[in-house]
Amino acid sequence: MQTQPSSFPLLDRWVAQQRQHLAGYAPVEKKGRVMAVSGILLECSLPQARIGDLCWVARQNDSQMMAEVVGFSPDNTFLSALGALDGIAQGAAVTPLYQPHCIQVSERLLGSVLDGFGRALEDGGESAFVEPGQPTGRTQPVLGDAPPPTSRPRISQPLPTGLRAVDGLLTIGQGQRVGIFAGAGCGKTTLLAELARNTPCDAIVFGLIGERGRELREFLDHELDDELRSRTVLVCSTSDRSSMERARAAFTATAIAEAYRAEGRQVLLIIDSLTRFARAQREIGLALGEPQGRGGLPPSVYTLLPRLVERAGQTEDGAITALYSVLIEQDSMNDPVADEVRSLIDGHIVLARRLAEQGHYPAIDVLASLSRTMSNVVDTDHTRNAGGVRRLMAAYKQVEMLIRLGEYQPGHDELTDSAVNAHSAIAQFLRQPMREPMPYGVIQQQLAGVSRYAP
Repeated sequence: MQTQPSSFPLLDRWVAQQRQHLAGYAPVEKKGRVMAVSGILLECSLPQARIGDLCWVARQNDSQMMAEVVGFSPDNTFLSALGALDGIAQGAAVTPLYQPHCIQVSERLLGSVLDGFGRALEDGGESAFVEPGQPTGRTQPVLGDAPPPTSRPRISQPLPTGLRAVDGLLTIGQGQRVGIFAGAGCGKTTLLAELARNTPCDAIVFGLIGERGRELREFLDHELDDELRSRTVLVCSTSDRSSMERARAAFTATAIAEAYRAEGRQVLLIIDSLTRFARAQREIGLALGEPQGRGGLPPSVYTLLPRLVERAGQTEDGAITALYSVLIEQDSMNDPVADEVRSLIDGHIVLARRLAEQGHYPAIDVLASLSRTMSNVVDTDHTRNAGGVRRLMAAYKQVEMLIRLGEYQPGHDELTDSAVNAHSAIAQFLRQPMREPMPYGVIQQQLAGVSRYAP
């Protein structure tokens, strides 16, 4: 027997909200106490608490601070504060809310600047954070699950970026997850901003994690124009914020992108950087007593990285194309975080310091970079032309030292001779000034012209 649709949808929605509100009502209020402060964690007596539940912790000045349950011991519960620990005394009351961290996303959120938990950073700005106990509309859990693998369509459409090096040789698809690996000072943030400006999408979500406070203002004023700002949500947790907020900022940004994807939009998610996310989670894990693993990272880092990355991608509703920056120490791709992230994503773009020092922008090391979905989104001619240019670049790299020493003798190998002749044309193709994007079709034509050098 099918239920007839109601003639009063607003009334039905209100009734459902009230039922949900009453379901969390308890005639006896349960409270705990702060027993100790252990580093960045609160050690409390809080029976029947659940991982992920939010709690109110009373301060001495009659205000309250919010915290989240992150672990247990046989006797106590560990909370991580969503703010500063100032004013928290031993024996302070802890009230469990039995609700997880949720956000509410709407059209009004576009253009907002939020902290790592989704609260507005600007006076009078729109907030995504859902205050526990307040009835709201549809909410989005911040620590949600990834879409089922069987519900992910095949990535089949290219996503133009306006950059010749990317669109020509490292073509990105809609819904792809790409890592940008670079050392400090190689132009990583500048490249991310350029990709955001040039990429056609309905909404952009930035997650800036562990950045300097000065850089946030510069990023807003210099990198984002009014048109781009109007379709952007910026989630920022600077380096002075708590490790809990810095780690949560990546999940908050991802949850906002998921909400827009569920509305059928094409979303560009940019997280800068996963390395600082891993460092923040390392602080939390070590405070909870986790053992150190490879690279000094606790197991929770390797658990949360795939949970975060797998939530991006394409679904039947829309797509989240994700760009994750990764800082590499001493320009080595063997960094533990870089190695782990590279195994989880669909492609990687490596920025070379030697190119940045030569004024080569963007400083992309094409031979060290790869797009795993490129063959799915480009035609046969594009694949052949890109392969020809790669062969020329690889051949030139083998004899580059001989050329610098004046020891190279032409006439011994046709491919090497062609690579030497094509070197200037390839370098000119890969260089591109900022804020000068090129149409996707023009890039394909120029790539075909450069590939003619290949035998």
